[in-house]
Amino acid sequence: MGVMDSASEEQRIGSMGKWLAVGSELPCSVIALLLVGQVAGQSIFGPSGAVTGALFGAILGFFLGSYGVYATIKYYDRMEAEAKIRRTYMPPKEEIFEDVKFDIPEEHD
Repeated sequence: MGVMDSASEEQRIGSMGKWLAVGSELPCSVIALLLVGQVAGQSIFGPSGAVTGALFGAILGFFLGSYGVYATIKYYDRMEAEAKIRRTYMPPKEEIFEDVKFDIPEEHD
């Protein structure tokens, strides 16, 4: 019972990490592109362009982050579907019960 609890706990933690990564993707892209837009706007249009650039960057970050979340969830769904379909290799009974002979030279003293 302890082994099963440990395995399910590890699987649950792995699943939490996956969804934590998905959830942090959108805010990170918004913040990153907000800063890029602010710096680009300020360098091109001066101090008043910083606000416009930040706004444009935040909007662009929102759309790119939303697409990133969509693509990541689609990827995880495809991985999960493939994991359910994938089967382990099971050799035929003849191969399992085959008598194996190793060609190891014997050492004589």
